[in-house]
Amino acid sequence: MQDLISIIIPSFNHEKFITSTIKSIINQTFRNLELIIIDDNSTDNTRSAVLSLENECRKRFTNFKFIKKEQNKGINNSLNTGIDLANGEFVYIIASDDIAKPEAIETFYSFIKDKADYALITGDGELIDENNNRIFWDHEFNPHKKYDPVVAKYKTTAQRMEKSARINFLSEQYGDYKTLLWSNYVTNGYLLRKSVLLEAGKYREDVLEDWYMNLQLAKKYKFKFIDKVLFSYRWHSSNAIRTEASQKKYLSTLLLEKDYCFKHNLKEEWEKAFEKYKRLV
Repeated sequence: MQDLISIIIPSFNHEKFITSTIKSIINQTFRNLELIIIDDNSTDNTRSAVLSLENECRKRFTNFKFIKKEQNKGINNSLNTGIDLANGEFVYIIASDDIAKPEAIETFYSFIKDKADYALITGDGELIDENNNRIFWDHEFNPHKKYDPVVAKYKTTAQRMEKSARINFLSEQYGDYKTLLWSNYVTNGYLLRKSVLLEAGKYREDVLEDWYMNLQLAKKYKFKFIDKVLFSYRWHSSNAIRTEASQKKYLSTLLLEKDYCFKHNLKEEWEKAFEKYKRLV
């Protein structure tokens, strides 16, 4: 019998995209799913978009929950609310503007279900714009509508992230703590064991949510990368901006890891990561 997998969608002002996100979960080949959508007090018509699919969701999923928070408290709070409500052995997290390929969850589950030493599994992702058109990245994450082997040479998220991470994603270095300290390279659309999220204390609200969590998990568990496009990552103006708040959370994440690194003979790696941060700001 299949384990139950909880899908968590943290949403905020994505009325234009969230219908496509939900439908991509409805169309998953893996059947035993529950869907939990936590809206961070959107000011647009996100709620109406979700409720327009409520009947379809209740028929498709073992359980369906939609919660709109009374106050905007950030994505980490939304993720933790979703985790608290999740009944599944595994959790699949997807942003409310992205799209999962139909076989994504089944592919991940087939690998990780019997491997307790693995905390997280993810795959590659294609890039799409606001109108679902395929796009390509250059070295500076600028989007281009046409593939160019010289300029817009990155066809997928993993190709670009692998470059910045300086590792081979198919090697045992993937998910290694030292490599994650240098670069938060885990591609979006990942499946995790719920138990490891609880063990790590869920998501802190003063740090970069996925990077800090990945670092905690990497201290004890393995990660797996599947070399297949299983996700469509939407690139638009709002996720291309490096804000002062995100820079502070980046620094907070590094500072929280300093003591661990110094105690585990990783002082040099931490100092290199800190120098990288200073160059970014």
